[in-house]
Amino acid sequence: MKNLIIIAILATTLSGLVSCSEKKTPKSFEDYRSYVNEHRNNREAYADKDWTEIEKEYDEQRMKAENEMKEWSDEVKAEYASLQSEWEAMKAEATAEKERMMAAENPSGLFATLLPEGVNTDLSNVTAANIRAVHEHFVNYVSTNKDAMTREEWDQAEILWERLGTRKNEVEKEIQGSENLKIAEQKVRYSSIKATNRPSAKATENSDAKK
Repeated sequence: MKNLIIIAILATTLSGLVSCSEKKTPKSFEDYRSYVNEHRNNREAYADKDWTEIEKEYDEQRMKAENEMKEWSDEVKAEYASLQSEWEAMKAEATAEKERMMAAENPSGLFATLLPEGVNTDLSNVTAANIRAVHEHFVNYVSTNKDAMTREEWDQAEILWERLGTRKNEVEKEIQGSENLKIAEQKVRYSSIKATNRPSAKATENSDAKK
């Protein structure tokens, strides 16, 4: 009788272990994994894409997955950390390649004029002390030349603007509150100018190409 009880207990325990091991990964995580793998396995297709938009899509997938994090096993958590690292490395690689290509097309032109004199195009000497002035110079240039900028120039401006945003994040803790507000004003100005003029620049070029 005791043997039967022991066997029953072992059977119940094993059943529980099998049940845990067969616990399905949440679909939201599977979708997140698929999204990262799709981009990782087709890097060339995304090399010239707007990574601001791609990053928005990525964040949506990531947040959906994280909403069910309480259901993750330790293995899933480890895989999630690995996928995040892969994504960041892929983004950095794609952004660097796009910047290299654009710089090769116009190595000394637009980047230099979009920045105040003396500011490196890699923004390595942009600090909390001068970053507001850099934003203002950039947006003032775009505002003055918005009607003459071509599609390629808008694309180059976007690359530099994204890089400037990254640099701001790096020095964020050192920027005073009042300076942050002024930078935010410049961001609104640029978004408005771009929304009005970038689409028309593309339409004009496409129209010219058909003639």
